[in-house]
Amino acid sequence: MRRVYGLDTYEELKLRRMRPLSLAACAANLPDGSMVWRRLGLPNAWTMQEHLAATLVDQMNMWMWANSDPKKRGPKPKPVPRPGNTAHATSAKEGTPDGSGVTRRTRHIETRAVTVDELDRFMSQHFTTIEGG
Repeated sequence: MRRVYGLDTYEELKLRRMRPLSLAACAANLPDGSMVWRRLGLPNAWTMQEHLAATLVDQMNMWMWANSDPKKRGPKPKPVPRPGNTAHATSAKEGTPDGSGVTRRTRHIETRAVTVDELDRFMSQHFTTIEGG
């Protein structure tokens, strides 16, 4: 939010300059490629240019594979992994409960209302940033 809108969300809420719903609307409408989307691994973690570049790489790999000697070429190249595409194809015989043959990962985040004092206590904690993953 700070990088895109120049807002310090904690200060905005603390000083009551913005309503929580307004901040939520800003968060929900962050542009493609924002750090929030990247951290959550959603499809809009990449910008259109990044998706197009991955498509070009996939097409070039497929073209080189298709034009190589069938006796010497290896297996068909796999596409570049894209964010938000955590589904893994399974064989039709194994299948899944819904019969789609695709395993999907879902993430459920529970919400709960907090008072301003609870938010102040939470935000006054010391947080450590951990890189990698």
